[in-house]
Amino acid sequence: MAMSAAAGPFPSWALLEPFVFRRDDKDSFPDESKAPIRASATTSWGADFRVAFSLVAPPRISRLYAQMPGFPDPDDEAPLAMLATHRHLALLEVSTETPSGALVQNLFILRANEKNPSSSLLKLLPTCTEPEIDYSRGGDSLRPRHKPSNDTPRRPRLLDMISLGLWCGGGDNQEELVMAELTVCAPTLDRHRTKAFADICLLRSSFTGDQLAGKWGSMRMPILSTDKDDLWKLYCWQTNATIPFQRWLCWIDYQQGILFCDVSNKVPTISFLWFPLDKSPLVTNTRTATVTCSIFYGGVCVVDRGRLLKFVNVARDDGLAYEALKPDTGFTITCHALVFGDGSMEWKEDYTMTSDELRGQLTRDGVPMFPRVDMDRPHVVHFLYIEFGRAYEKMWVLSIDMSTKTVESFYLYMDVNKFLQLDDNARLQIDDADFITSTCMSPTPTPFLPCEFPRFCHLSRKRKDME
Repeated sequence: MAMSAAAGPFPSWALLEPFVFRRDDKDSFPDESKAPIRASATTSWGADFRVAFSLVAPPRISRLYAQMPGFPDPDDEAPLAMLATHRHLALLEVSTETPSGALVQNLFILRANEKNPSSSLLKLLPTCTEPEIDYSRGGDSLRPRHKPSNDTPRRPRLLDMISLGLWCGGGDNQEELVMAELTVCAPTLDRHRTKAFADICLLRSSFTGDQLAGKWGSMRMPILSTDKDDLWKLYCWQTNATIPFQRWLCWIDYQQGILFCDVSNKVPTISFLWFPLDKSPLVTNTRTATVTCSIFYGGVCVVDRGRLLKFVNVARDDGLAYEALKPDTGFTITCHALVFGDGSMEWKEDYTMTSDELRGQLTRDGVPMFPRVDMDRPHVVHFLYIEFGRAYEKMWVLSIDMSTKTVESFYLYMDVNKFLQLDDNARLQIDDADFITSTCMSPTPTPFLPCEFPRFCHLSRKRKDME
């Protein structure tokens, strides 16, 4: 059964469940003692909603609750999504479908209130009206498919949630923020193709009191690349995640590498870095496979209060994706840290361990997936540990101290099989029935979202207690 978040003091950071728990009636929506960070807002079409965060220290999983009584039934539509976080800010999307079938998208910034977390700010961002880009045309310039005249109202542009990132700059009291969507544009493969570009749709904004200012804009920037292998990787690019790190927004393709976009400058610069993956073939008793990374087995994490970037990869000996390990095969977990030189950056391996070293420490046979490095303890990695072999997979949360190669904690997170054994009436009595049902219907799980904004409320409460 699912492990629910429990009430307690603010952790310094949290692992957030990506599923949004709709609790539209007053009795089921958690109160302030259970979900202390709270905010409310109104969409552009006049619908009111509330959100609340129930926070627990990792490896336990935190939750986002939503009260949206005027929205369609949650079985028909999932109107709220948590997209990104950075420092004391979070980016949320609220969407709905009009009677004509058109999708309306609202983006909101949540700013955690240090002094009064239950009254945190949730502000609607300006609508993006940048014209769609004609990607059939290469070159340095960014050409819209249909450029409206000055007297023609611009239509709202739908932004890609996967490719949308959030960045907050400056110190604790600095309110500069950037939202950006990036799309890689690599011209057709031929002998004339010498560089690739990134098409960026960007909003640079700041808070003036409780109000947001700013305007969306578009630009095409060259991606700084060194050889043809880089260009080939960019030609195959598919964004899996977006995270902020120091002065960069980082777009990640777990089969290729990272695009570092320096958003601290008014004119961003973009560079590309490969992942440190072993390309030599592995010969198993069933097949020859190549060690690669994927969204299931890779994790790029910002730790040490934003000062360090780490990459964790689980390499399966059998080369398979989402299924049980082949007999007599295992896996290897490697951790790398990003180190900076004289104008350069490169990966340095700091930890590695194999499945053989885990034997005897786990009571279940499974595969560790979706690694997340502990923000406060960079030598600890949290995984979603999948046990295959039944109608629906069992999911555990596994925490490994990579420095000592020991299991620090291991607890059952989800068992859909147990839920399905109950009769319909018993299922309805379970608070997490919607969550378990959604997990049952999903073909694969999704990774937890690390968020740091509880730290700011935690520090505020600590200061208050010391006064």
